[in-house]
Amino acid sequence: MTKKYSVTGIVVEYNPLHNGHIYHIKKAREITNCDVLIAVMSGNFVQRGEPAFINKWERTEAALNHGVDIVIELPTPFVLQSADFFAEAAVTLLHRMGADTIVFGSESNNIEHIKSQFHYDPDVGQSYARQMGTSRNANDILGFQYIRVAEMLGIATRTIQRTNNYHGTDIDSDIASATAIRNHYGHKPVAHTTPLDLDHCTLHRLEAYDLQIRAIILQNDTSWLQSIHLVDEGIENLLKKNVHLPITELIEACVSKRYTRSRIQRTLMMILLGIKRSDVILPSNTRILGMTKPGQAYLKAQREATNAVTAYKYYDDNNLEMRATLAYSMPYPKDYRDWLIQMEKSGLIRTE
Repeated sequence: MTKKYSVTGIVVEYNPLHNGHIYHIKKAREITNCDVLIAVMSGNFVQRGEPAFINKWERTEAALNHGVDIVIELPTPFVLQSADFFAEAAVTLLHRMGADTIVFGSESNNIEHIKSQFHYDPDVGQSYARQMGTSRNANDILGFQYIRVAEMLGIATRTIQRTNNYHGTDIDSDIASATAIRNHYGHKPVAHTTPLDLDHCTLHRLEAYDLQIRAIILQNDTSWLQSIHLVDEGIENLLKKNVHLPITELIEACVSKRYTRSRIQRTLMMILLGIKRSDVILPSNTRILGMTKPGQAYLKAQREATNAVTAYKYYDDNNLEMRATLAYSMPYPKDYRDWLIQMEKSGLIRTE
């Protein structure tokens, strides 16, 4: 690599992309003065344990059109994890891609404060998420994990002030959370909060997968359920007990002191996709979902200098991400399903 690139990484879901995300992209470029901005993004499922509101290809294109140079995919088995595993995989992939700095949004906007405020005691009898959530500014949990992993890998970290509450419900201003946009879409105007034309997107909701998920639980015995990642401590019996309930009620019936709603939802997505413990391993290659021309130039230089292994296409129909695409597309019309499957096999988003 003859040119020395300054490379900044960000970890994103864009579920969906909104004005606060665009601010984050602009500020990340501004405070690092980077040559290349790489986003590692969740695919067709997101960390809260739900199908992504909008498919990964349209989210990739939106990211590239608003300042990101390269979008890489965070493999689904690591997306559907608690903050520590999610962050470790995401930062590791950015490290592979040559990132020297990671920028993330936070409530406190202070790296040292974030590092000092979190701890986890497995003897307390509460879940990881509940213990971390009792700390001040609980939305900094992911930031804490980014810092932890980045320090191990020798990557610098920078933070910017969040422009909204991560799970805020206010939709009145131009800066709204992705949660608020998803919740209010169809009931209140949201066009002022996002550059995406949601009226012309196929929108995915958890409820659309109700029958798929409950059928899998019904059709398989507890020993099969126990082979699925995150199914432990008798949760398979809890799911069997409540499988007669609609999916939202099933989730509520399973929430407890030990299991948060997100934990239950992530477990259900693991069951839907048949993800076993042996599947939770980072692949040797890094999936490129899309790139701009500057991003393409960087990838070419990086491969020549480091022999980095990247992939633009997956042809194996048994690939886990293909299984995820099949499950993600199943409740929707055939033309849309066929397009998603074809994109999974050979798709790559390119912009200027």
